[in-house]
Amino acid sequence: MPSDSLLVYLLLLLLIHFTSGETEVKFSGQTEFVVNETSTTVIRLVIERTGKPANVTAIVSLYGEDTGDFFDTYAAAFIPDTETNRTVYISVCDDDLPEADETFTFYLTLPKPSAKIKLGSPKSVTVTVLSNDNAFGIISFNMSALITVNEPRGRNEFVPLTLIRERGTYGTVVITFEIKDGPNPAEEDLSPAKGNITFTPGRSKLIYNLTVLDDQIPENDELFVVHLRSVEGGAEINTTRNSVQINIKKNDSPVRFAQSTYMVPEEVEMLTIQVIRGKDDSGKLIGPDECEVSVSYTIITGNSTAHAQLNLDFLDLQPNTTIVFTPLVHEVYMKFKILDDAIPEIAETFQIMLLKDTLQGDAVLVNPSVVHVTIQPNDKPYGVLSINSILFTQTVIIDEDQISRFEGITIVRNGGTHGNVSVTWVITRNSSDLSPVTADLVPETGEIRFDQGQMLVTLSLTIIDDNIPEEAEPYLLKLLAHTIQGGAEVSEPSELLFYIQDSDDVYGVIKFYPLENQKIESNPTGRFLSLSFVREKGTVGNVQLVYTALYIPAGALDPERAKDGILNMSRNSILLFPEGKTHHTLSIPIRKDAFLQNGAHFLIQLEGVELVNRIPLVPSVSPRLGEIRNISLRITPDIANGEIGFISNLPIILSEPEDSPATLVSIALHRDGTDGQATVFWSLKPSGPNQKAVTQDDISPFNGSVVFLSGQSDTTINITIKADDVPEMNETVLLTLDRVETERFVVFFGVSVENQILKYGFTTCEITILENDDPGGVFEFSSSSRGPYSIKEGESVELQIVRTRGSLIRQFLRYTVEPRDNNEFYGSTGILEFKPGEREIIITLLTRMDGIPELDELYSVVLSGYSEMPGKLGNATMVNITILKNDDPHGIIQFLPYELTVTISESKGEVIHTAVYRVVRNQGNYGNVSVSWVVDPACTNDVYPEQGTILFDNLEFSKNITIYSLPDEVPEEEEVFTISLFNATGGARLGNVTTAILQITKNDDPIYFAEPVTVSVQEGSVANFTVLRNGSADVAVVVQYITVNGDATAEEGDFVPSGKNSVILFDVGEREQNLSVYINDDDTPETDETFYIILFNSTGDTVIFKAGMATVIIEANDDPNGIFSLEPLEKPVEEGKSNIFWILRHRGHFGNVSLTWQLFDNNSALKPGEEFYETYGTVCFMDGERSKSITLRAISDRIPEFNEFYILKLVNASGGSPGPGGQLSETSPTVTVMIPFNDDPFGVFVIDPESQDREIVEDTLSEDDLSYITDFTIWRQQGTFGVVRLGWEILSSTFQAGLPSMVDFLLLGSFPSSVQSQPHMRRHHSGTDALYFSGKEDAFGIIGPEYP
Repeated sequence: MPSDSLLVYLLLLLLIHFTSGETEVKFSGQTEFVVNETSTTVIRLVIERTGKPANVTAIVSLYGEDTGDFFDTYAAAFIPDTETNRTVYISVCDDDLPEADETFTFYLTLPKPSAKIKLGSPKSVTVTVLSNDNAFGIISFNMSALITVNEPRGRNEFVPLTLIRERGTYGTVVITFEIKDGPNPAEEDLSPAKGNITFTPGRSKLIYNLTVLDDQIPENDELFVVHLRSVEGGAEINTTRNSVQINIKKNDSPVRFAQSTYMVPEEVEMLTIQVIRGKDDSGKLIGPDECEVSVSYTIITGNSTAHAQLNLDFLDLQPNTTIVFTPLVHEVYMKFKILDDAIPEIAETFQIMLLKDTLQGDAVLVNPSVVHVTIQPNDKPYGVLSINSILFTQTVIIDEDQISRFEGITIVRNGGTHGNVSVTWVITRNSSDLSPVTADLVPETGEIRFDQGQMLVTLSLTIIDDNIPEEAEPYLLKLLAHTIQGGAEVSEPSELLFYIQDSDDVYGVIKFYPLENQKIESNPTGRFLSLSFVREKGTVGNVQLVYTALYIPAGALDPERAKDGILNMSRNSILLFPEGKTHHTLSIPIRKDAFLQNGAHFLIQLEGVELVNRIPLVPSVSPRLGEIRNISLRITPDIANGEIGFISNLPIILSEPEDSPATLVSIALHRDGTDGQATVFWSLKPSGPNQKAVTQDDISPFNGSVVFLSGQSDTTINITIKADDVPEMNETVLLTLDRVETERFVVFFGVSVENQILKYGFTTCEITILENDDPGGVFEFSSSSRGPYSIKEGESVELQIVRTRGSLIRQFLRYTVEPRDNNEFYGSTGILEFKPGEREIIITLLTRMDGIPELDELYSVVLSGYSEMPGKLGNATMVNITILKNDDPHGIIQFLPYELTVTISESKGEVIHTAVYRVVRNQGNYGNVSVSWVVDPACTNDVYPEQGTILFDNLEFSKNITIYSLPDEVPEEEEVFTISLFNATGGARLGNVTTAILQITKNDDPIYFAEPVTVSVQEGSVANFTVLRNGSADVAVVVQYITVNGDATAEEGDFVPSGKNSVILFDVGEREQNLSVYINDDDTPETDETFYIILFNSTGDTVIFKAGMATVIIEANDDPNGIFSLEPLEKPVEEGKSNIFWILRHRGHFGNVSLTWQLFDNNSALKPGEEFYETYGTVCFMDGERSKSITLRAISDRIPEFNEFYILKLVNASGGSPGPGGQLSETSPTVTVMIPFNDDPFGVFVIDPESQDREIVEDTLSEDDLSYITDFTIWRQQGTFGVVRLGWEILSSTFQAGLPSMVDFLLLGSFPSSVQSQPHMRRHHSGTDALYFSGKEDAFGIIGPEYP
């Protein structure tokens, strides 16, 4: 029981897992593929979903780099929840790149990972593409097709052969080469003559060195061919560049003597020996001759009497022992003088040897390199006669058929040549032939005569041309010593053996004869070649003829095309002519089973003829062949076998009829050889991969026969092609000629027993009815997949491609997403393989989430044919898919991240500094958009502009904000500004980088006056200032300065002014300079006066800043605040009245000065209220005031007093700025104040009131009447001091109110002594003084200013 419950539990868990577990996606089926690189290689990968049903989208992608080996490296599959698997198609791209075996891995991935869907195992597949496109290379020479080299001398020369390995370079490749085609075996000139060359993996070029051997053999140009014969390792040989010609230039020019022996008489005096270079024995040029060649020689003699001695018997006339051949010179002559003495001598010899070791130039020594010189026995005055020794160097042969007079035998006279001498000669046969010599030549004897001095006589023989064939005959020429006349002697050689060559074709001339008898014959016993030969002229000896008989099929008469198996003989045969036989007829049988083709030929060639039973004494002229050495016999139709076949053996391509139920096709037959009637039987047999589908409903009949009548050469076989509506593949039938029947024979293909056969190669005809009725199907999108579709990025579309009509064959279909240069879909292109019987394929197009901004994009999925025989397309071959706009198509605007901080200098003068900030429109750039910007802080007058708006037109993605720094000539530390983007419009949005930094570097290094900038100086001194330079001091700068008038002016001489172009120079590193101005000294009171020193026009990055002006204060001087004194006038102050006393300010009048005054009486200060209302006080002089008054008011006490004197004194001066302050005058600090007598100390005179009204009579009656006299009482009120004079005057009633106010100058004035009082001259009735003014200069009076 426990075990049962456990089983139930496990089953329950398993059920839960499969019903509610995870969804798993993996590859199913085959996961390892090995394929060839072809255009039709399509790999099917099955993706399976297990577990919980769900809609799954999967991507199959190539791992690693896209090498172009696949049409697309991605494929997508959508598995709906109603299905469990999908198939994706990976198409191999047939490129033209050499590649070794390559293994690729495709991985299965999920575009949108999910916790509920996971990848299972296997999740990868491997695809191995086998090596292709000549992965191991194509080997060829990579050099000139002809190399010309020189054969080295005394060393070996290398010939570099450059080979290349085109296409692929994988693996190790071994190439076999061989050198052929030279005039001599290659081993004699080149090493190695054959061998192997190895390319290691990855190597594409190789240089292989051949060695040119120094063979020391004279040679003309030699041409060898280096052939690449074979290759191992998978590579191929390029047959168009598999050979190179090596031309070894002519070399080793031969140097030799012209002959090896010389025999000279002592009397010859001069012996000339020819040395030859560059010629062979036959005299043909060989070896180079364009260069200089030299060789030394030596003379070899012995010590015996048989040896000639140098300088005794002969002299060497060469200037030195070196023989030189200049360019193009082939012969050089050596000269030796033979010394003729009177000493009888036997033959003497010496040798001349060319020395091999001394040979210079491109040459070699060949034989004869040593020459033997013989000085004949001498000192016979009449000479020694002998046959010329030169004739013994080779056999003397006379050709009777070519020469009628022979003068090739010479007799020489050595020794002395005095007198006329003669000798008799005789010619005899040197054989058993008894016929007279004169039958062959005349004369047979004669006498040779030498005239005095003559050394050589030629023997003249007449050769009898008798037309009688004769073999070669020997003759012996003898000098008869006993017949010598004239004192001479006969010496050896005195006999000469010579020959008359065989003549008149003694061994015969073999040729075809007669030509008309050379023919092909046929009779009941068989066919044969009939040949007839003749042996003309002589028939001596047995002679064999070598000949060939060839059968050459119709066409070019080329022996290379000869065909064996026709004649009953080998190609080369021998025909023997016995001695005495002149004619020979030959019959060569033709094999009974041989087929003689109409227009073919038999070619008979005479190869050679030779004597077989005897050896001639000398090389014979005959036997020989006649002029015609080959004949051809044409096979005519009456001889040829009958040969029946199709006119053409090319396939016949037919189409199934469309507009009619059947079509008749006629196939032509032709017969070569038309003799007799022949019936040809034929049959149709289906063939090829689709043979079972061929029926009588497609083609008929399947067999039949046709008849050739006698003399008929052409007929036809008629076949009917029938129409139907069934999809069919190409249907192939073989129309075969089965046999031929004649009246007597039946001939099967391949066997010929008579003259009617089936023509080889033309007995079958392939008939193909092309595929019809769409056997491969019609392809289009299914009705449910024709769209149009509108999808977002990341979504997929499933498209179903259906196949209607036939499905008999494998078909390939290409689908592409157009425009083709898009990268919007996974699996945007591919090749689909419809296997036979397969009706539909579903493909998935998954849009890529590429992050590329795009507007609405319209794409079309287009079907097209693929491979050599593409499938037929239906109407619905295009589906439109719109990917909606995405990824910010109008752009994300921000600053370019790599240019966020810009540092510039402050503009200066005409040099403007700008900061450029690139504002980019990332993502999309569609449409017109804008963005605003602002600089913070604003209103600093340091930058311009401080705000703006950037407009982006359609497709514009970059704009610049340009900000200028403004010049201000204010020294500033580095300033930082922030540029901010805001308010993006037109669908764009701001990105993350919306601020940028502008930094204006520290600028305008200040030049200024150091503190103090205001200097107070006294007249006559110097004002010194320090000018400082801050900031960088790495360059020299100059600053100008000027003095500027203030209160003090240069024109008034207050100071010494600067010049027009006064400058201060700060050298590199200097930061401080001094400036001084001299102050003039004068005596003019002046307050503080200022003038200025101004710095300006500094160079470099400097400015005059703030303390650019210094102030010089010339301190107040020469009593600038004034010297104060009282006006030196004593003034009275009447009681009850006031008077003004002036304080005078001498010298300067600058500044405010307070003066304190005090009234003193006998050096005692008056108390307030004593005599004066104010007894002390302060007077303030304001700037510029030159005088100030003190008003003293005397108190009226009604006490008569006389003049009282008080001292008004300036007791203190304070203030006075600028300057040392006011000063009290040392001379007039006081003034006397007088209160004049007052309250009438001398009295106030009034008329007594009682006497103010008096009557007086004008007329009296008597003198004693006193009524005309009256007195007036004058009262003296107040004081009574002193004597007072009163003036009185009687006025008329007109002045009842009294006289008008007036001043009596005479009374009040003061007069010098020069003005005399004249009382007696007073005006009548008046008490006024009368004064006399004389008119002199001192006659005047002074009236005080107090009197108006």
